[in-house]
Amino acid sequence: MPRPIPHTQPTPNSPRATPARRAAAIFLLATAIALLPACSLWPTKPSALAISPVGNEPLRLRGSFDRAFYDFDDQNHVTVLLLAGPEDAPGSTPDQAAVLRMLWKPKAGQTPLAPAATNATIHYLIFADANTAAGPLQEVGVYAGAGFLYLEGTPGTARLTGSLWDADLALIDRSDRFNDLLGPSELEGSFTARRDRTRVRTALRKLATETSSRLGYPRLVSAE
Repeated sequence: MPRPIPHTQPTPNSPRATPARRAAAIFLLATAIALLPACSLWPTKPSALAISPVGNEPLRLRGSFDRAFYDFDDQNHVTVLLLAGPEDAPGSTPDQAAVLRMLWKPKAGQTPLAPAATNATIHYLIFADANTAAGPLQEVGVYAGAGFLYLEGTPGTARLTGSLWDADLALIDRSDRFNDLLGPSELEGSFTARRDRTRVRTALRKLATETSSRLGYPRLVSAE
């Protein structure tokens, strides 16, 4: 942060401030603002997805993700990874994880938003841990579906914001004692993800390993 100018110095509006000094002060102020962290002026849009069961079920699950990363192969192929809960502690597993894979990029004003239009696949993982008299339970539910993903930025930038809507979701795999409280559901929400290819690939491998371990057989987590 720049140091405040002492009151004893002339300000741009004081009688002793020459046009050159005024211009210099304006330049310094603009430079100081440009150097401030972006988050102090433009708050990061939170990442959250809401799951609503189809029908009259009262349950509604809202996943609020504290970490979001993305990677891309080209402008039409983007992978977004959303994580909630612990990640880096030894042996830790996220509470929830969502993998969104965009297959083609819609163009504003050119792509029709038909109700049946989908351009992204989804994997949504719910990890449930509990200690019981019989020992620890480590369950997992794997949900999958497809929906419409719209990016508000251009893949390749440091941060990428997007929205997901009209997505369906259904349980496709689960461990023996995982309790599916959702059933067929609808998914929507938004995210702001940081570009980090290494983080995305490493996390996907860890998620696949953990999911396979809990299921007892191999399960890829790629949303492709």
